[in-house]
Parts: sequence; C-alpha cells; structure tokens
Amino acid sequence: MNNFNVHILSLKREICSLIRKTLDNEKYVLSCTSGEEINEKFLSGFNNEIHCLILDKGINPELAKKIKDKFSNIPIICLPSLGSDTNVSNGIKYMSEPFKLSELKKSC
Repeated sequence: MNNFNVHILSLKREICSLIRKTLDNEKYVLSCTSGEEINEKFLSGFNNEIHCLILDKGINPELAKKIKDKFSNIPIICLPSLGSDTNVSNGIKYMSEPFKLSELKKSC
C-alpha cells in the first residue's frame, strides 16, 4: 500500500504533534512546518511531493492565499474556520471550530 503524504503548516508545533498522534502512521507520512519557518522563502523552496495539505488558520492571510494557489492541485484542509460550519470552497475544505480530530481523519 502506498503512503499518503500529508504536510501540515501550523504556527504551533503542538498542532503538528496532535495531528501526528491522530492519523494512522501506516497510511500517512506526515511532515510539518511550523512557526516562523512558514514564510515566502519556505513556500518558494517547498517542492516535496504531497497528497494533502493541512493549513492552520493563524497563518498570514496573504501568505495563506499564495499557499492555496501553489497547492491548488491537491486537497487542502484549513483548520479551523472560526464561526463557520465545515464546508468546501474551490476544492479547499474548511473545518469548523472547535475542530474534531475524528473529522480531520475522515477528511484526509
């Protein structure tokens, strides 16, 4: 069985750890970029093959838009979307707050 590569972009490293504990390591290969490492330089140099991107809500909106544009060909899950229900727009899944890890697991 091929592994499913998921990359997490989160301002807090704890979010990455929590998601790692939730998703099955036999099925998913998880990588994470967190904190100040999430910037224009990272985005321009990131060429890893990934199948899904998990994007934290706290990322600068302008940078988040560039990230969404660069990875428009794969599923993107935005965590969480404050004040909204789970929905999908332009292929991007927006999760509600507080998000449930079980819901995330179903989305990947």
